[in-house]
Amino acid sequence: MKQPMRQPMRQQLSRTALTEGREHTGSSGLFSLSRRDALGLLSATAAGLLAGCTALPSSSGVTRSGVAASDTNALIETAPGPGEGDSAEDVVNGFLRAAIAGFSDDFATAKQFLTERTAAQWKPLESVSAYSGSTEPQVSVAADGSFTVTSGQVGVLDSLGVFTPALEGATYVGEFSLATNSTGQWRIVGLPHGILLPFSRLMQNFAVSSLAFLSRDRTRFVCELRWYPRSSQADSLVAGLLAGPSDWLSKGAFSLIPRNAESAGRGVVVETGTATVHLSADSDPASEEARQLMVAQIEQSLLQISGIDRVRVLAGTVDLGAAAQLTPMAPEVGGIVGMSEGSVVRGTGASRITLATDRVLGTDDARSPSLGADGAVYALSASSLLHLPQGQESAAVILSVGDPSAGAGGLGAPLGDRHGWAWLLADGQLTAVNGSGQRAALESSWLPESPVVAFDLSVESERIAVRRADGRVAVAVIIRDQDGRPQGLGPALEMPRASGAGTRGVSWCAPNAVCVLADAGAEGGGVPEVRLIQVGGAVNTLVGVRGAHSVISDRSEESLIIIDEAGQTWQRRGAMWRVLTSEVTDPSFPLP
Repeated sequence: MKQPMRQPMRQQLSRTALTEGREHTGSSGLFSLSRRDALGLLSATAAGLLAGCTALPSSSGVTRSGVAASDTNALIETAPGPGEGDSAEDVVNGFLRAAIAGFSDDFATAKQFLTERTAAQWKPLESVSAYSGSTEPQVSVAADGSFTVTSGQVGVLDSLGVFTPALEGATYVGEFSLATNSTGQWRIVGLPHGILLPFSRLMQNFAVSSLAFLSRDRTRFVCELRWYPRSSQADSLVAGLLAGPSDWLSKGAFSLIPRNAESAGRGVVVETGTATVHLSADSDPASEEARQLMVAQIEQSLLQISGIDRVRVLAGTVDLGAAAQLTPMAPEVGGIVGMSEGSVVRGTGASRITLATDRVLGTDDARSPSLGADGAVYALSASSLLHLPQGQESAAVILSVGDPSAGAGGLGAPLGDRHGWAWLLADGQLTAVNGSGQRAALESSWLPESPVVAFDLSVESERIAVRRADGRVAVAVIIRDQDGRPQGLGPALEMPRASGAGTRGVSWCAPNAVCVLADAGAEGGGVPEVRLIQVGGAVNTLVGVRGAHSVISDRSEESLIIIDEAGQTWQRRGAMWRVLTSEVTDPSFPLP
């Protein structure tokens, strides 16, 4: 056998964008989805749009048989193996095609293009690089006969199911070395880790799933998106829960599943709508509360799978019983809070409720109201933050910045969380203050890098999305003490598709997605887009409203509104945006 061509193997990440869908509308008239479908908020749209424009390596492409796979709704994909006398370039192209179709035969055909030793060591799902269907991979040959495959890059999926979006303009570079075997046929002896797929094939073969971890006070789910092969989605979800949250989330979310817990031999068995999860005997956390919360985590994670309606968890032969009932992931948070004729109101119609009059607030120039989970009203007046506890007759100033005579000063709109803290920007600094006016010291290794210009909290109040003055957007977990007092922010998880000079604002629009406004440019007629970006997932865009100034949501997929430069509030109904109100200003959605 000829000696292998000496060739380094690498995958290079520079800069690209996630593939985008264009429209998504709910059937209810608002921007809405069923709760089970909500976890695929952006994924399904992107998959359908991309399926028709996927580019494959030239000649003898991937085909589909008419037989449906037994464990999914997808058709079986096939690709030819190596042919007698194939050139080295034919082998590389053939391998790329076979890898795309490899989910139908456990990559058996793709392994035929490798030497036996290389095939035994190759782990196709160790790293999955995705490219846009509009950027067909290019195969080039070097002077020494080695091959380089390049393409634009959408992102990389690792072996834990964590998808990392690529930066704008990213390029995948994979290098292959080949040698002839004992019969003179070219085979691959060196190749990049994992496989290269069109993004549409990634969407077809992997399910975007949500792992249900717990908040530190054990009362809310804090979820994290993962991508798992459809053929093993249930078992992968349980394995993901056993392994715990990713590093960026781990300082503010956790799992009550014991560290020594393991899946038993049968794993997850689904029969007549019931998923029975078999764990090792030492997976029993012993206490009744911990059992219920552990079952709740597993149940919440598995019920998103079509065909599963009930979950039963066994630790050895012990049935761990019923799940704890936590606050739902998509609670009904009620109506919009805003200002009307100097008063804080809830609702936008004629039947709106007055929460605080100008007399109670002590001013007729209040603005930017927020309603805390405890019923407290927050509002700004000049350069001060007002706090009105529920049932009280007068508001108190709990924070002031600068000179009160300077007018609005440096305060941004407040947001009351479920722990009794109001978050806002004070002179460009992210600040949290309680009803007594005590500020929390928010320690963070990355927050001081650039001033904050916009932020929002997630539906369970345990994560934050931040836009910095340099245009970057990141999400992080909020680190709290046992009483819920904010102590700092965990590591930043950068979101490149929410960032950039052409985007502005940030708002959570789903438990695992944020939205921003993005300039559409000349081809969009100057109408801004609403860009919705899953945290570790896909991207979707909606055509916005001309003159759009900001976009906000109730954070649970139920309602999305835009405020324009004239102060009008627009709500999406069907495929159209319509004016909801021009009488109620400074609208916001309270956290539950």
